[in-house]
Order: sequence, then structure tokens, then C-alpha cells
Amino acid sequence: MNNSKKSNELNESKMQKEVSKNIYPNYISFLQTNRTKEQAEEIFNQRIKDSKEVFNKFSLSFSERVCPTCGNSESKELTPFHDSYGVVQCNFCLTNYVNPCPSLEALNYYYNECSCNALLGSLLRSRHGKSNHILSERTDFILKLLKEHFLDKGSIKILEIGCNSGIFLSELKDAVAISMPDKKFHFYGIDIDRSAIEQNVDAEIMLEATSVEEYAVTKSEKFDLILHFELIEHLENPFSFMKSVRLIMADNGLHHFHTPNANGFDNMAIGYNDFRPLAHGIFPPMHLQAFTPHNILHFALRSEFKLLQIDTPGGFDVDIVRNFLSNPEESKFRYIKEIPSEYLAVFQEWLKVLGASSHMRVTLKA
Repeated sequence: MNNSKKSNELNESKMQKEVSKNIYPNYISFLQTNRTKEQAEEIFNQRIKDSKEVFNKFSLSFSERVCPTCGNSESKELTPFHDSYGVVQCNFCLTNYVNPCPSLEALNYYYNECSCNALLGSLLRSRHGKSNHILSERTDFILKLLKEHFLDKGSIKILEIGCNSGIFLSELKDAVAISMPDKKFHFYGIDIDRSAIEQNVDAEIMLEATSVEEYAVTKSEKFDLILHFELIEHLENPFSFMKSVRLIMADNGLHHFHTPNANGFDNMAIGYNDFRPLAHGIFPPMHLQAFTPHNILHFALRSEFKLLQIDTPGGFDVDIVRNFLSNPEESKFRYIKEIPSEYLAVFQEWLKVLGASSHMRVTLKA
């Protein structure tokens, strides 16, 4: 009798586990969804090589700057980036940023002459026209914004800043043609990388090699929706950038962007001086300031925008930390390697809900 009862309990426990497995979220593998380990290593190593080249060539022209988030000048020094670029933390809003900052000449050289950007551009173009977790998630969210905020408009102008070769705009164009066929859309893209613009993947999209600051003073277009993805952390003066975006927004327009979350799990577990498959919030001369859900609100208000929504939808934190954690025997996060993958998927979902994923999504209103 006791053996029978024990057997029934074991079977019930097994059934509960099987049911539980069916309701777990899917575990997202970074290496299967974003890039291979070999691609990640190639891009990272080239980024470090190019970073040191820019520092050696232009560091004498680097200049001191105030906090890019709040505008204050008092800060404390943090560990330099790969024994070269200075990194500080603002004493007021706690933003980490590169200081002294690379000059515009240095940044133009980096984006137009250095090999790491060509490697990344090639990776992005390889995703065009294919099923892709990253692009599809972005597209779905933008469609949601368009349906919620622009149902009363028959014609909608969309601008992507930092559009590279127009990969995302092309996918979005195809998506709105299916889901919003009664609306007329106009797609524009700008990027300072001229070589990327010259490799436009979609002839129906207007691309131009320029900065938003230059665009704002030379063009008369006003846009209903302005997008940029993983861009604002790259800028020498993001506050000036935000003011220029404000100038080219239509009344009741939306400003939607993604940026790394410096307080996210991946960025907290793997530092900016460790090997990383994706760039940290601090990664000069590419990433010059690190935003968080806390300081981005301060930054938005200072830039005269209203916050509509902010979340951290990233799905790669757990897999990146599990596969690329540096010195795991010394890390507080080393136990992640012992957790079964179905539980890791749940953990990743919790990171999103708690605002602790390393990918941040923000929507502002003019």
C-alpha cells in the first residue's frame, strides 16, 4: 500500500513537471539567434583593435565634457577602458561616461574608416529578408505604437536615425503594408556612415548620409515617428541630439529608441574590460555613455520630452552570462552555469519584468 502510494506520488510529481515545462517561456540562445561565437570574437577583437587605433591617433584632441545626462561637471574616476580611455561617474545622476571624449574628427574616422563597423554592417545585412528574432520583435512593437497613436492619420512619416543600410526600415515597410494597408507611409533614414548608406537594401526608402543635427537645420520635413536603435549611447553630445530630434518632430509625434541598460544583468555581470559578445554600455569610441532606467527619465525631461513608456525587453542576458562570464570561479554569478535551461528562461523573464535586462526600450512624446 505504501509502495503504491509512493508510486502514485512520484507519477503525479512527474506529470506536474511535464505540465510545468509546457508553460515555461522559451529560452533564447544568443549564439543561435544573434551571432555565432566566431562572429562575436571576430567583431569584438576588431573593435578593440580599432578602439586602440583611434586612441593612439586622436587622443590629444579629446576634450573634457560635462555629464551628458544631467549637465553637471563633478564626477569621480572609474577604471579606464582597456588602459586607454578615461571613464567617470557623475556625482549627481550617477551616469557613467567616457571623459575626455573623442573628438568629432575621431568619431568620423572610427565610423567611416575602421573595419569593425564594416563587419557589423555585413552581419546586419545578412539578416535582411530572413526570419529574425531581433528585427521581428522591434517591428511588432512599432506596429503596436502606430496602431495606438496614429489611427486618425492617413499619411505617416517615419524617420530612422542611424539606419545603416535600411534593414529595419525595409522590414517595417513590408509589415505596415500588410497590417495597415489603408495608411500611406513615407520612410526616411539617415546615418553618418556613408558606406552603409551607399549599400541601401531597399530602393523604395530614402536614405541620406548626414547627422540629425545637420538634418534639422537643412531640411523642412517633420516626422510623426522618429526611431533609433542602439544609437544614443554613441554620441558625443546626446543632449544636442535630443534637441535636434525635437525640432523635426510633428505635433503629437513619438520618439522611440533602444539603448543598453547599464544596470542590466549582462552589463553588471560582465564588465567593460572583459570579453563580451555584445558591446557594454561603456565601450569607446563607440559607446560613450551608459544609460539606465533611472537616468534616462532625467535625460528625457531635461530634453523637454514626456515619457510614455520604458521597459527592458532584452532576451539575451542569461545566455550571454552563462556562456561568456569572465573568471567564473571568482564571480558572484558563477552558479548560473548549474541551473537547468528551462529555469533560466523563467529567470530571463523575471529580469524583463524587474527592469533588469540589459536592453532598454523607451518611448517619448513631444
